[in-house]
Formats: sequence, C-alpha cells, structure tokens
Amino acid sequence: MDENEDSDMKMEVAMAALIAVLSISTASTAYFSHMENSSSTHNYHSSQSILVTANSLYLEANQAIIYDFNAFDDYYLASEAGNQSVADYYYSGLSQEAIDSLDRDTGPFDDQYFDEMYDYAVTTEEEGLILSERAAEENTASDEYQLAVLISAVGLSLVGWAALMQARNLKLTFMGCSMLALLLSVLQTLSVG
Repeated sequence: MDENEDSDMKMEVAMAALIAVLSISTASTAYFSHMENSSSTHNYHSSQSILVTANSLYLEANQAIIYDFNAFDDYYLASEAGNQSVADYYYSGLSQEAIDSLDRDTGPFDDQYFDEMYDYAVTTEEEGLILSERAAEENTASDEYQLAVLISAVGLSLVGWAALMQARNLKLTFMGCSMLALLLSVLQTLSVG
C-alpha cells in the first residue's frame, strides 16, 4: 500500500467516524429537544388549568365578599333599629374573616380581610404563573436544542458531500467545515439551560 492509498484510507476512516459522531450528536440533541418540548407542553397546559382555577377562586372570593357586605349592611341596619334577633341572624351569616375584621381596630373590611379572602386565589395564581414561566423556559431550551440539531445536521451533510468528492483539498475543506459544525453543535448543546 503506497502513501496516497494509506492517506486515503485514513481520510475514509475519519469521514466514517465523523459521520457516526455527527449522527449521534444530531439524534441525541433532537431527543433532548423533544423531552424539553414535551415537558414544556405539559407544564403549559397544567399552568393554564391552574390559572383557570385561580380565576374561579377569585370569583368565589368576590361572591363571598359581596355576601359579607350585604350581610353586614343588614346586620348594621337591624342593630341600629334595635332588632337584635334579626341582627344576630345576619351576624351569623358573616364569614369568619368578616367577623374577625369587625373585631380589629382597622375593620370592618380592612386590608387584612381582603388578603384573607383572596389568599387561596392568589396562592393558586402564583403557582400557575410559576409553572407557566417554567414552561416558557423549557420551550426556549427546546428551541436552543433545535438550533444545535440544525448545526449538527449541516455538518452531517457536509461530511456526506465530502465523501462524494474526488478533489482531496475540497474533501478536506468540507470535512473541516463539518468538524467546525460538530464543535458549534456541541457548544450550543452545552449552553442550553
């Protein structure tokens, strides 16, 4: 075997290795992208469900507040009219938060009352927003992995074209570009997250 044949054989082995590495890089990065996208989709839909629940809880709290306002008005009017049995009836219809607010110096219906009435809705909304933010981050990571897939696929096509070429210098140029694509793909993949 002469020197040119030996050099050609080494180049063929290098191209085969490059094809294998780029194929594995493309497939594994595509898998990572799919996993991030799947998680993003799940978290997005879960967050939307939680936010719908939070909206429902806000409406429920609003109704309870309106009921407290009406019951307090009736309680106050009955108390002013001296009708204690009617006043007691309306007082018993108040929420515990409203009763607690009546006992405070800042009440009735102070900021603490509203904080307590909306607490569950606010907590639920925050949970949904946090999950929505996580879904957006996962979606961005999926997009970044897809860029790495694209770069790796370009490198794979370049080494494929190099295998078809006869001119040694052109073959080396295409292989060099595919190695650069591999490096860029790896760097892009490592930068995700």
